[in-house]
Amino acid sequence: MDFLKRHYEKILLAVALLALIASAVYLALSVSQVSNESPMARSGPRVGTNPHINLTTYSNAIALLAEPASWTNGNPFLGPDMQITQPPPTNTGTGTSVESPIVLLSLVRKPFKLLFKTYSFDPSRGGYNFQINFQFRARTFFISSVGDVVKDHFEDTGYKIVNFEKKSAMVDDPTINGKREKDVSELTVQHEGNPPVVLVLNKESEDQEPVAQVRCTADGLTGEYRRGQTFKCGTNTYKVIDIDMNLKQMLILDTQTQKEQPPIKSRQ
Repeated sequence: MDFLKRHYEKILLAVALLALIASAVYLALSVSQVSNESPMARSGPRVGTNPHINLTTYSNAIALLAEPASWTNGNPFLGPDMQITQPPPTNTGTGTSVESPIVLLSLVRKPFKLLFKTYSFDPSRGGYNFQINFQFRARTFFISSVGDVVKDHFEDTGYKIVNFEKKSAMVDDPTINGKREKDVSELTVQHEGNPPVVLVLNKESEDQEPVAQVRCTADGLTGEYRRGQTFKCGTNTYKVIDIDMNLKQMLILDTQTQKEQPPIKSRQ
């Protein structure tokens, strides 16, 4: 008993040391057993066979992407009462059909004033250097000689000088309390298809010509245009080259391409 009392602590330390050694040995044996049973410790990887995959679905999908199906019964996302309809195209005469943005609303004849302002005269050649004012255009046209067309760089009116006759007359002049000689020369102009118009020097005359009321669907603007005048529609500029009251149509020219457009019929 005295021995146990004197060596009690040493005995406890020895027992604890033995228990620790036994635990370490058991742990080492357990780890070794787990390692042997792991799939990583087996010799060589085991590769299983992949299941067979049907590629028909993928082949069909690739074919549809290459040649997508087209709808034959209108837009599938709209109901039967909501299908979009396109306006009828206009034949351009070039093999293709496009919708014209120009609508001829009506054709009417309107009067306008002409004024024969001045001229030059030489007995050997007659009259020349005529000046005529088309008042609705608010500018004067200068025409060299008889037979020339009334036009300038901006507009061709379609009128031509067909005759000139130098005339004079005695008229009362209150400033001299008597009579004086007055130049009453006559200039005859004519638009093809219309009767001639005689213009007396410095005296307003009146004529009538067809006027087209045109609407541009590209910008929604409406205007009135005579022969020879130009107008814009969208990005293009057109020139009225003829207005036929009998056929109720208007002919225009694309000023950029210099191509005559198909006749535009009046809606009236």
